[in-house]
Amino acid sequence: MKTFPITDFGAIPDGVTINTQAIQAAAITCRDAGGGVVLVPPGTFVTGTFELFSHTTLQVDAGARLLASSDLSDHLVGECSVGLLYAQDAEGITLTGEGILDGNGALHFHEGELHGGHDDYSAHDTWQRRNALSHGTKDAVHGPFRPKPRPGNMIVLARCRDVRMEKLTIIGASYWTIHCADSEHLVFEGLNIANDLRHPNNDGIHLTTCRHAAIRHCRIVSGDDCVAITGFRNHGGEREIAFGLSGIEGVGEDIEVSDCVFTSRSSAVRIGYGENPVRNIRLKRLDIRESNRGIGIYARQADVEDVTVEDCTIQTRLFHGNWWGRGEPIHVSAVRFGHDLPLFRIRNLSFRDIQAEGENGMLFFAEEPGAIEHVRLVRVSNTLHRGALYEQWGGNVELRPVANHDWSVMAGGNAPLWAVGVKDLHCEDCTWQADEDAVLSSEPFLAERAG
Repeated sequence: MKTFPITDFGAIPDGVTINTQAIQAAAITCRDAGGGVVLVPPGTFVTGTFELFSHTTLQVDAGARLLASSDLSDHLVGECSVGLLYAQDAEGITLTGEGILDGNGALHFHEGELHGGHDDYSAHDTWQRRNALSHGTKDAVHGPFRPKPRPGNMIVLARCRDVRMEKLTIIGASYWTIHCADSEHLVFEGLNIANDLRHPNNDGIHLTTCRHAAIRHCRIVSGDDCVAITGFRNHGGEREIAFGLSGIEGVGEDIEVSDCVFTSRSSAVRIGYGENPVRNIRLKRLDIRESNRGIGIYARQADVEDVTVEDCTIQTRLFHGNWWGRGEPIHVSAVRFGHDLPLFRIRNLSFRDIQAEGENGMLFFAEEPGAIEHVRLVRVSNTLHRGALYEQWGGNVELRPVANHDWSVMAGGNAPLWAVGVKDLHCEDCTWQADEDAVLSSEPFLAERAG
């Protein structure tokens, strides 16, 4: 396989020169030769957005860094924006090496002030309101920080097949780190994705309506979801995620996530959302640490079915800031996304050998009885703790986004397991416990709201 070093095309590793044209020339020459390796040797190469083509390997050697330009105009692709690189309608692409891909988001695309109000749910029936306590805090330690104008998703693979990403360290995403849209036969192995936990929207790996994918032996730290498996067809007004979403109807299916370590201020793994259904998802041997939510399964715009979760440890806690989630190790909810939309459903969930501890219970919430059905819990444990932020952020159940805004964040008491409106819930050899100072409530707030 022929190799095309980007320095042969004029790229300069001085951390200042914009090398987009040189890198793009190397990729085009590789394409015209029928494929090969585009090589990034040691040094810091600043670049705008460039395109990769079929049968291309991008190899970023140890000591090499591709650093995204801080100039937004360097990231335009038509009317859209991409943070670093993209491929579309391509096959046989590999991104590999022991170097670094740097989206430059940590320095240039966020402020140090909170994004959104700290008191966003004070009008609702929260535990804090019932107990005459203040809601939230203005403390900016945990973010989310307000973004400046920023590029779109950092790496976009649209309508691609036979893609492999391995070994690389990826940092500084200002929006989703890796977005695969309408693609299939994907492998992500041994990646180290290390984003700023205080920044919103920097999902680690986001698969929209993808098929036959494996995420293995990855370490992901992200302010948003570490892994998101969704059925998005359209960008819904978020221009930063528009590139790659083609409005294609289909199904996201046959995806396995295994042997990974995740930390997130949102959900470590999110399953659901988007107009296309999601099914046949397998999560195995995950180590989820210091996360706002562990595993979230959501029916909002389409059905979700056939999800298995096995041999995982989950540790969650509450954080300052207007993040979605309230420390649930497992969150499963089927609620209406809009008043003019139907209620979609979640079916056939299996959780086996799960050890969890955190500052809220596991939640299974169906807006109507039976919207969640056939749930099996085998050797699942959850220990409920009361942490230092309980009075400011604890004691509530959150269902955002939801058509009924009274349900966005509401008092629900604390218990190691909450299940409302679930049909055919089976628990076998499960253990539910709470520390002595953890608040427990038998008040049927959720049952009343579920009708």
